[in-house]
Amino acid sequence: MNRTFFVSFLFAALLSATTVFAAPLDKVQFIKVSAQDSKAVVRGADGKMQVIKPGDIVVENITVKEIIPGRIILEEKTSKGVETLIVRVDGAKTRIERLRRQPDSGPTLVAPASGTPVSK
Repeated sequence: MNRTFFVSFLFAALLSATTVFAAPLDKVQFIKVSAQDSKAVVRGADGKMQVIKPGDIVVENITVKEIIPGRIILEEKTSKGVETLIVRVDGAKTRIERLRRQPDSGPTLVAPASGTPVSK
């Protein structure tokens, strides 16, 4: 009986840990970036600080792809496809840029007419 209780308690604790980061990205505060260790410190919507590294999930559908000096590269899976988010951390300032991958919609190609007109 004790083992069943322990396993169910552990399972409930894991579920609550994953739902902590289901808050919007606007409520996440990026504190520090360590490019040498490829890690960063963030404060979630609940106020708890966490160390993140590439592959970690920051918020629902947003994954850390790369951590470089002064920047955290995130990838968000949306209904329109994958979007890249660049978080620039400069001291107390944080700026988030969103890059959308859109297919090229170039001009319609038309073949030039050559030769003389043909009469019937």
